Amino acid sequence: MENPKTTAKKIKELNIQGARAIAVASLLSLKTSRREGAESQKRKSAKAQKQFITSIKKDVNLLIDARPTEPLVQNTLNFVLTQVKLYKKSDVKGLINVVKDTVDYLLDVLKNARLEIIKTGEKLIKSKQNVFTHCHSSTVEAILINAWKNNKKFKVFNTETRPLFQGRLTAKALRKQNIPVTMVADSAASFLISETSGKQLMMDKILLGADAVLPDGSVINKIGSFGIAQSAHLNKVPLYVVTNLLKYDTDGIIPIEIRAEEEVWKNKPKGLKIINFAFDTIPAKYITGIICEFGVIKPSKIKTLIKTNYPWLK
Repeated sequence: MENPKTTAKKIKELNIQGARAIAVASLLSLKTSRREGAESQKRKSAKAQKQFITSIKKDVNLLIDARPTEPLVQNTLNFVLTQVKLYKKSDVKGLINVVKDTVDYLLDVLKNARLEIIKTGEKLIKSKQNVFTHCHSSTVEAILINAWKNNKKFKVFNTETRPLFQGRLTAKALRKQNIPVTMVADSAASFLISETSGKQLMMDKILLGADAVLPDGSVINKIGSFGIAQSAHLNKVPLYVVTNLLKYDTDGIIPIEIRAEEEVWKNKPKGLKIINFAFDTIPAKYITGIICEFGVIKPSKIKTLIKTNYPWLK
């Protein structure tokens, strides 16, 4: 476990990737930072309490700013901050315990949600199916591995996911389990999914992760997801989004991150401009179902489930 400053740096440099991994690392760093300062912050004065709250606000903002397009880290860290403010009259040692207990609670919520998602998703995988995925989702990966370990024999097709090749992480993990995997270039994905590619290459279902879930039921995911979803919709291939609903963005306004041109072409010709979109949006109408901690749901049910189960998301 590292401090918030080091964790934020690793997130910015993509040494920590994936919404869940970012949230867990951020929560642990917040807990570590507060525990390290426990002995030196036992004072009971109002000034000490104020300094503590100011300090934790700074840490939360630092971690959120490292990945401003990830609602999961925003929602979980803001919940910690809300709990600290709720108990602001406690002494500093008490506030440190509030941070510790809240972080532990959220880590349990994330762990249990992930287990439910994996269990639900695994049931959708059948033997003799072709399953397509894009980029790298640790939960999608776990669903496929669990299905394989339960003696379901299927094939996986995935993208390389340029320009940083996150699809290779998926392929390596699945091949380590001896799961048959075929990779295609990103530009070939929508064609592969279409019936035009031939019967042997037709997909039975598509599993995609998500970085954010929006109020209208659409989701934000790695660039290329829109084309994949559109092809799936046109060719009547079921597309499921695998996500924890704590990735919900209440405002529904998340800027699409544009990353450095150098990721696409390091030594590009002088004057050439490159737009390196990191994400795109999958419209709700293209989504067959969302595999979440509450089962397989329709995108239209998201708001109701959020209101019932996570009323603190505002």
